Amino acid sequence: MKIMQFKKIITLIIFFSSLNTLAFANFESEENFVSDFAASAISILSDEGLNNNDKNIQFTDLVMSSIDMNLISKFVLSRYWKTASDQQKISYLNAFEEYFISSYANKLDQYSGEKIVIVSSEAAKKFVIVKSNIVRDGADTLKIELNWRLLTRDGQTKIIDLSIEGISLIVAQREEFQSFLSNNNEDLDVLINKLKTINARD
Repeated sequence: MKIMQFKKIITLIIFFSSLNTLAFANFESEENFVSDFAASAISILSDEGLNNNDKNIQFTDLVMSSIDMNLISKFVLSRYWKTASDQQKISYLNAFEEYFISSYANKLDQYSGEKIVIVSSEAAKKFVIVKSNIVRDGADTLKIELNWRLLTRDGQTKIIDLSIEGISLIVAQREEFQSFLSNNNEDLDVLINKLKTINARD
């Protein structure tokens, strides 16, 4: 009986020790990743010395190297991904990539001259959430809350989601796509053509 109780005590100690380790985990590398990405993005988009084509090229390269586009693409399409044909998947991925990068650029393009301030970071299951603010001091004080969801696999850290003032970009995008498909007979080709049309306008 005493041995059983001792084992239970040891198990509890190990369990709470693991929680304590997690609570005080060091996410400095993830915080630096976010800081570098955000600063680079704003720098590119606010650079008046670059024409729009050069901005698009540089920003696309930055996003594609920093974001898990494959995971995001499948998440926002949800159950429709499983029933899509191989050709539809290829067409969708190509159209969504251009659409998403443009959307990301539009979200960040409104900021120039601001500072990215990392507030805190925490574990969320297999993800790390890095909380930050875009801050501009002065007469027109600005403070925008940006939370970044990161996933590290095989030694590579990627952005999975960005929440602006509590609104998740990929959750909002998923809801928009689901609503569009529901109103269009769940026809994925219609969504793909819609994305292509939007991309052609940008």
